[in-house]
Amino acid sequence: MRVLIVSGHLVDRPGRQPPRFPQHLAGEVTDEMNAIFEEWDIGPETAVFCGGARGADIIGAELGLGRGASVRLFLALPSEEFARSSVELPGTTWRARFEELCRRAEVRTLPAGTAPGDEVFARTNGWMVEEALRLDPEPRAVIVWDGKPGDGPGGTSDLVARLRHGPGDPRIRIIDPTVYISRDS
Repeated sequence: MRVLIVSGHLVDRPGRQPPRFPQHLAGEVTDEMNAIFEEWDIGPETAVFCGGARGADIIGAELGLGRGASVRLFLALPSEEFARSSVELPGTTWRARFEELCRRAEVRTLPAGTAPGDEVFARTNGWMVEEALRLDPEPRAVIVWDGKPGDGPGGTSDLVARLRHGPGDPRIRIIDPTVYISRDS
């Protein structure tokens, strides 16, 4: 089985400075990710792994399901707590989309007590990468990321480091939403 990891920045809360992934750019990111899925022939022979958060994770999971891939959500916290911390964004549909994914995908939750505080997100990154490597020695990844260190442990830069795909590696594609922000200016 081929494995594709999808991860990246959360869609920004209003007023985030500097912006990394504003809500209004979700369509552009979806289109770019869909083109990569098409190029890589993501479908029934692929397992899509992601963390389930608003933004890159939910977009990738939805695209994977739409192409017949199996989707596994690796949640850092129990579903309700995870939704409050990493999914909900007032005035958006992210929560409803997450709930629909939880009904359609295989959901795994990091066992309680495995890491304190924000470290659960770093531990979940490691768990997801380990599971991917167990099934596919050459997993691919689509990452929505501005290339900068994250706001805390377990962010996008942590996952990229754990993958160990070096610069120019054809198994990883980076979608940088800040490119669209600079075009809007």
